[in-house]
Amino acid sequence: MRFAVLSDIHGNLPALEAVIEDFTERGFDKLILAGDYIGGPHPVESINMLLAYDPVMISGNSDSNLLRLRNNKAPKEWYESLQFSLLRWANNNVDNQTIEILQSLPEQRSIPLSGSNAIRVVHGSPRNQAESIFPESDPETLEIAFSKIKEQVLICGHTHVPWKIEQNGRLALNPGAVGGPLNGQVCAHYAILDRDRDCWDVEHRSVTYDISLIRKAFDESGLLHEGGALARAFLRSIETGTDVALEFLKHAYDLADDAGFKNVSVVPDDIWEQADKTFDWESIIDPCTP
Repeated sequence: MRFAVLSDIHGNLPALEAVIEDFTERGFDKLILAGDYIGGPHPVESINMLLAYDPVMISGNSDSNLLRLRNNKAPKEWYESLQFSLLRWANNNVDNQTIEILQSLPEQRSIPLSGSNAIRVVHGSPRNQAESIFPESDPETLEIAFSKIKEQVLICGHTHVPWKIEQNGRLALNPGAVGGPLNGQVCAHYAILDRDRDCWDVEHRSVTYDISLIRKAFDESGLLHEGGALARAFLRSIETGTDVALEFLKHAYDLADDAGFKNVSVVPDDIWEQADKTFDWESIIDPCTP
């Protein structure tokens, strides 16, 4: 069996098209998707393209957040605050069919295999969609993850950083992000998982594509304008392979803290606008052209 394993597509259609071309040329038996289809300019088109391959799908935290907003189960700030403009754009630009697909997805799945143990697919970790697993810097989180499942293989995403590790006869891997790696590489990542009898092999793939196409998509879709500072930060993350979004959020919360808003969950709009104006956008590494 050969599995193509994708995660964190985030509506980046040019990256997805390049990845599909790559794994199609290499051959595969089944497509596994570890969540997060929302967050970029083409979520509907990306999901429709993936459905043509009859994938094994789960949801990610970004997808769950969209459903909370759509189903009126989110905090009121999500409907009003500038900080959540990107999420509101996503809500306004997905159709009901896409929402139905996202609502049908489980948070995790077990894929049974004949003659071998199964594969567990999660987004963050087996206990939380938004929990990050970094085996080298935080091995305890991976140990806990293994303790929560019975399967031989664990697939997770969320961090946008590819890795694999074998531990006590079990395998865990993160394919990285199709939509925007955060390991310093400007490309699209996915993984090929091969099974030969009870032996497993993982190949991480880095696929280049025309980065100017995703900037054009952010602009022409209206996401770059309507999504505000966070949309800009996500685009810069894609263009640089670094977590610009996290750095911007740190900057915004530091400004809020300095202004006397201690430990707030949402940055006030005036401070959010100040953060956009004062963040050093140009100091971020210049985009690379494949």
